[in-house]
Amino acid sequence: MSKEYKGPLDYIDVATRIVEFRTTYPNGSLVQQNLEFLRDFAGKDWVVYTAAAYRTPDDTQPGIGTAWEPVPGPTRFTKDSEVQNAETAAWGRAMVAALAVDTKQGVASAEEVRNRTTEARDFAGEAAKAKTKDELREIYNQA
Repeated sequence: MSKEYKGPLDYIDVATRIVEFRTTYPNGSLVQQNLEFLRDFAGKDWVVYTAAAYRTPDDTQPGIGTAWEPVPGPTRFTKDSEVQNAETAAWGRAMVAALAVDTKQGVASAEEVRNRTTEARDFAGEAAKAKTKDELREIYNQA
């Protein structure tokens, strides 16, 4: 029987994944592979972070994970922490790609789900304040 996910509490946070990774691979490491900034992609600026999860110092096929965040971040969890949020998400994805951590509760991390859920809530709040169909349509297009 599969479980339906209801929100961030149903996902594993990256801190827990790091503990699991370090327990299983005590000589492993999480390493930044690339950090770049994209200007005006789909009308937004982005930070893109790529990380590698090395299970051992001589791991020839580390797990690679990439994450990106819009700049400026649209939520209270992402504004002014865009690089840190992208880094954390990329680490989580790299550990999953290395098949080094549990994914029974999903590949996305609790932080990723929280950030997106909060973003959706922000748009819902804006939509509730809309006074015209055009204002509502604009909010919908931004979401």
